[in-house]
Amino acid sequence: MASSTGKLCGPCEARYKTTTAVSWCMDCDDGLCSPCLEDHKVNKASKKHQTIPVGQYVGIESVSSLIKQDCEEHDQRLTFYCLDHCVTACALCVPEKHKQCTSLKPIEELARNAKSSAELFEIEKGIKELDNTVDELKNHRQRNIDTIKGQRKTISQEIKSFRKQINKHLDKIESDLLKELESKSEQNISEINILLAKLKERGANIKSLGKTIHQLKESLSDVQVFLATKGFGEKLLEEQEWVATVCTQNEAKESVLELSTDPQLKQMVSDLKGFGMIHVVRNPCQIKTDAWEQQRAQLNVPMTAAKDIDQTELELIREISFGVGENIKDCVIVNDGRMVFADHNNDKVLVYNPEGQLSQSISVDKSPFGLDVISSITVAVTCRKHETINIVNIDDCDIKQKIKVGKPCCGLSYHDDKLYVLTVHTGIIEFDLSGNITRTIPVYVPDGEGYLSYYKDTFCYSCYQNVGEKNIACCDNNGREIWRLDVADSGVTADNYGNYFASNYSNGTVQIVSADGKKAKQLLDLYDLHIRTYLEGVFFDKNSSTLLVSCSEIARLYRAI
Repeated sequence: MASSTGKLCGPCEARYKTTTAVSWCMDCDDGLCSPCLEDHKVNKASKKHQTIPVGQYVGIESVSSLIKQDCEEHDQRLTFYCLDHCVTACALCVPEKHKQCTSLKPIEELARNAKSSAELFEIEKGIKELDNTVDELKNHRQRNIDTIKGQRKTISQEIKSFRKQINKHLDKIESDLLKELESKSEQNISEINILLAKLKERGANIKSLGKTIHQLKESLSDVQVFLATKGFGEKLLEEQEWVATVCTQNEAKESVLELSTDPQLKQMVSDLKGFGMIHVVRNPCQIKTDAWEQQRAQLNVPMTAAKDIDQTELELIREISFGVGENIKDCVIVNDGRMVFADHNNDKVLVYNPEGQLSQSISVDKSPFGLDVISSITVAVTCRKHETINIVNIDDCDIKQKIKVGKPCCGLSYHDDKLYVLTVHTGIIEFDLSGNITRTIPVYVPDGEGYLSYYKDTFCYSCYQNVGEKNIACCDNNGREIWRLDVADSGVTADNYGNYFASNYSNGTVQIVSADGKKAKQLLDLYDLHIRTYLEGVFFDKNSSTLLVSCSEIARLYRAI
């Protein structure tokens, strides 16, 4: 019967039995029931095999194809790794394909401390960054939907407003034209009525003249009628001339009302197809996706063994000058190589390009001190006087968020969506990115000038107490002290192996301390270089193996070799 994981015991299946697997052999790539597991552990050929609970295997089954332990060509165990070709090899591959290779290493040697290797750390970091990028892209697209809805509403209102303007204008034009029609029609009717009144009067006179002639004919003699006829002829001629004159005047002409539309209006109606057009402009996506590719290009075969600090040296790449009287505190390097500094006196975050030129100067809260990188475009900075953390977008040059600490704060470190802040007389306060305090880790912080660094569930922090009193301490995730040394009192940062670079404010030196705190080596003495300035922050860029050192008035970028 199959288990809830669906995995069956391989040896039992070979015997035509169906048995639930409780463990999985990573070397045999096969499931084992309880009895077969016991046999597997005592069998000479398999007793050294690695077995894990089957439920645990289900969780990593999707990547099991990446774990190839046998050579597909020779069916032999893969026991070597060629650094020249970046491939695994079995004992038979070596003489056939890697006879001339000078960097052939046993896999077991390279795999020591693989779980804490720099490459795995960077891959985990890359996965987290890619996950953050996908989330950022999803949020970006969702915000775009909200923007489109807002734009749709705005444009709809603009169209309706434009329509109202057109309607209002057309109503006015129509009203004016109707008024003109009314005026001209009334004017012509009035003129005609006046003429009609005159014609009525003249018509009455003419009719009266006709009646008079009729009466004369009945009552007067021919001689009298003859003499009156000449006078009647003159009166008739006079009336005829008046009528003839009237017929030539405008009042007698026929009035015809006609509408003549504006040719431009006709053309507009003919040509007008709509109010306008809706265009979609595609702006390039600004989300950066190549940060992990840049890191991956710099990664080689895992260098998992702890590095002896005696092998570490510093080689100067460039120096940046801030000016006399400045007071630069912490520093960081983002993934694209830009360098960021906390300008304590001027309440600024300064961004320099990889070539060492100032590219951005961003105003933040009072007295910026500790810095750490959140993403390729975002840093966090503590501001001591305002007792806040500012989340700053160094591309847009603005503060995205302010988190109230409420206590004097200095050193800062970011890991796994958590901000860790060194606070005076309290310890290390853990915040989520929404600004909520999730816990407090009790460590002794006597002064507000300390720095903080996180590396794989451990914290390293510095304290400056009094002149001549300096401390750098390492504690676990719960604040239990692991070691404490008196070699530094200022900036701290971890390398790829858990060793710590630490600066000394008072004597201008930079030390490297082994991960276990048992060894320390001085790497740099600015006073020997005749550089009289106070050392502050240090930041190790794990991608480029470079160390950035900030002082009050200058900064120096070194290659760690």
